[in-house]
Amino acid sequence: MAHTTSTRRLILEAVVTCIEKYGLEQITTRKIAVEAGTNIASINYHFRSKDHLVAEAFSMTIKHMLQDVFAAIDDSSRDFDATLTDVLFYLLEGSLRFPGISRAHLNQAIRSTHQDSISARAMSRVFDGLASRAARAYPSKDQQLLRLRLGQVLSSVMLAILRPDFFKVARKYQLTSTKHAKQLATSYTALFLAAI
Repeated sequence: MAHTTSTRRLILEAVVTCIEKYGLEQITTRKIAVEAGTNIASINYHFRSKDHLVAEAFSMTIKHMLQDVFAAIDDSSRDFDATLTDVLFYLLEGSLRFPGISRAHLNQAIRSTHQDSISARAMSRVFDGLASRAARAYPSKDQQLLRLRLGQVLSSVMLAILRPDFFKVARKYQLTSTKHAKQLATSYTALFLAAI
């Protein structure tokens, strides 16, 4: 059983690596098999199809993201401003380390209807978790305004992840390094605070 689990894990990690190397649309079971050091028959045995395999890889990466993000959201020892900055930094910096899978998740989230994809549901959970923390941090503020401003900030972050070059701004303001990710996260938090 341990061998089966480790083979499945290697294949799932190979999917993420292949998405990073080739993009979601260009991955094949052959490329995944080569990356995992296995064969196509093993992939079919464990996952039945490429679609099932990609869905499980998405599920695995979303699960990791949610665990990390909710560790920050649920840490009541930190004030909301620091929490928001940490979560935004995590998302932005993660998109620098894993641009392919980050964009694939956000593309799936945006294209899905009625929040029916795992990616859309995950981003909604992040939004709701942050909104709940904001409501506790600012109980005298208009709760609908808090949600609106938080939605605007998260929408901006999602666009920065999907298309960091969409708006032509000076390179020093672009999402190009961990330092820039931290600066952007801090700026987005400041925008949120100024708008509530």
